[in-house]
Amino acid sequence: MSESLASQVEETKVSEEDGVKEKAEVSTSKVPVGSAMKVVTDDTCDQEQVHSEPGEKEKPATVDINTLTPSTPSQTPPQLLAAETATSGSTAVIPENILSPPKSETQTDETNTATSTSCSPASEGQRSPAAARPPQQEQAKPTAAVNGSIPKSGKPLSTALSGKKPSKAATTSPRASRSRKPKALPMYESEISDNKVGIKLCIKKSDAGDGAPAGASSPPVTVPAASKPARKRVRKPKQQDSDEAEYEPRKKKGGGGSGGEKKVSTSSDPEAGVEPIEQSVWAQKLPEEVLFRIFEHAVDTQGCLPTLFRLGRVCSLWRQVSLRPTLWRTMDLTTWVKEKYRTELKLKWFVDNRCSACTELNVSNWKISDINCFLAKLSSGCPNLAGITLSGWKGFTSDHLTYLVDNMHKLQRLDLSSINVEMNASKSAVGVNSLCNALQTMGSRLTHLYLAHNRLAGIPQIVGVLSTHCPNLTLLDLSNVTTQATSHGVLHIEKLQHGCQKLKVLRVTNSHITPSTATMQEIMDSPGFPNLEELSVAALTDESRIISDDHLQRILKSSSKLKLLDVRNCTRLTHESLIRLPAWDIKHLFLSGCSVTRDMGSGLELIASKWAHSLIELDLAWANMQQPIDNALRALAEKGRESPMAHLNLCGSSVSDEAVKEILTNCRKMSSINLASCRGLPRGVKRLMQGPQELGELREVLGVQLKNSSGSN
Repeated sequence: MSESLASQVEETKVSEEDGVKEKAEVSTSKVPVGSAMKVVTDDTCDQEQVHSEPGEKEKPATVDINTLTPSTPSQTPPQLLAAETATSGSTAVIPENILSPPKSETQTDETNTATSTSCSPASEGQRSPAAARPPQQEQAKPTAAVNGSIPKSGKPLSTALSGKKPSKAATTSPRASRSRKPKALPMYESEISDNKVGIKLCIKKSDAGDGAPAGASSPPVTVPAASKPARKRVRKPKQQDSDEAEYEPRKKKGGGGSGGEKKVSTSSDPEAGVEPIEQSVWAQKLPEEVLFRIFEHAVDTQGCLPTLFRLGRVCSLWRQVSLRPTLWRTMDLTTWVKEKYRTELKLKWFVDNRCSACTELNVSNWKISDINCFLAKLSSGCPNLAGITLSGWKGFTSDHLTYLVDNMHKLQRLDLSSINVEMNASKSAVGVNSLCNALQTMGSRLTHLYLAHNRLAGIPQIVGVLSTHCPNLTLLDLSNVTTQATSHGVLHIEKLQHGCQKLKVLRVTNSHITPSTATMQEIMDSPGFPNLEELSVAALTDESRIISDDHLQRILKSSSKLKLLDVRNCTRLTHESLIRLPAWDIKHLFLSGCSVTRDMGSGLELIASKWAHSLIELDLAWANMQQPIDNALRALAEKGRESPMAHLNLCGSSVSDEAVKEILTNCRKMSSINLASCRGLPRGVKRLMQGPQELGELREVLGVQLKNSSGSN
């Protein structure tokens, strides 16, 4: 009777299995290609089922043959396995509903299996024989022991260890990845691979009773360590939190000028973002007008930048006062703004927000592509602008210069240095026609003109326009100017003296410019430069013989207010022309390379004696006559405590140590002395000494002391 019952059960199984196959074929034909593959995870991870990809060899498992059934694990509930085990020695009747799973569950499993098969890009003819089999036959092969268990170590599965790569459609198909995300959240365990390059990700399977198809399990995927989107997404918010945590204390220290829009508080720092209970008197009780006067004095002495930026970080009151437009009058955006931040947007922001009351603007070496837009903003946003520095603007053309002088009606100071290093007279802003028209437009309001480091043409025409239309010119800088022609440009001294009586600074340093010739009557009728305070005619070797005693006398014939004279490398100058100068209070005198420093006479001593009471800086470098230079230094030291000498350059000279001792003993205001390459001095002192500490060490080496107020050592 037991044998008949067993045969009846087997017939029932076969009939049910045929019915299931027919349903699977119908459901497979109706499943769309983009259907989602269902992945079920098991948090407990007590049991895992491993299935190989199509075409892979399966390892035999040591399993009791009585526990295997023709149906797939997802279609056979655990109760059936227990029932079959029990039927080996019993005659109980098994109901049909136990052998056949519910219809909805079977359709779902078959649908997922069909989806994974349809997502493969390979054609049917290219598939392996294992892949061409029906889904139910593929699932009918168990690859893991039912009664066994897989440890939770997260190690790669048997399919990964076999060295076979998974199917590309099952891992990288965009449709499969797009459909899997909303269906389930798989759990991952990672392990560093043997080659230390990638990380193996293992998907944990759920229990077999949850209805997940065995064929839907994904093998371990090796992901390169360089591309880990999940870990990057986790790191980004941490980086933002750390940045805000670092920035917030500085924001709190600066007074929170923006009103504390964003505060970050952590459990480790409970006081973060909390306003101080009581502010100091300087931040609370000081009237704004008094604070404004203090800021104004600081700006006048130290400049607008970065003084106002630093003051605005103290507290909200200081920031409010520091943003007053009247404090932002002189803005140097070149010295205090790093080159990488010199952008067009940054410059436009400064013009729109800080330059409403600006009178002096330095934007040299800013790289601006749309100069027309900047000039339009400047003319509307800075109506009081009186001086602008455009040094290094290679794209500044004649049209830009015309627009600037026509729309900035209060413009007085114009710096066009390094605009046209290479000659392009047709479009350059410093071309002869463009420059002459601009000077005529500005007229009497022009006070400062910088044309240094340019290649100019028509210097006589430019000087003629200046002497005719610019009577208020106080500074003219023609340093390092080259000409278009091979010959030097001609500077009409007497014509410039007639037209520019207020000139205070004249710089013709290292330029291809030669003073013009003049008749005796023209020299006698010329008024000279009575207000001239600075004259620089220093030259290199090529131009060292241009300036002579006659030229110096013509330029400085009435310059009694001269404070700075730079005649370095003017080899044709003698001490006679320097002694006859009408200036008696020269403070800065540069004589290195002149013939007077190589004269054996007493000319150098007479020069030092004439201006010993006023000289602050003296340059006698490379003076190769020991006796004249020693006598000149002793003449300076005779003034004692009254001597204002602070900077002395004796580099490469033949000075003796006795003359240096005289200077160090009597000149109390000395702050720097250059003794480099001085052959007559002992070792250890032949270098530049700066500051009181180094000068004190020099006095100790030479064995001298500074005289005190009573005049004794």
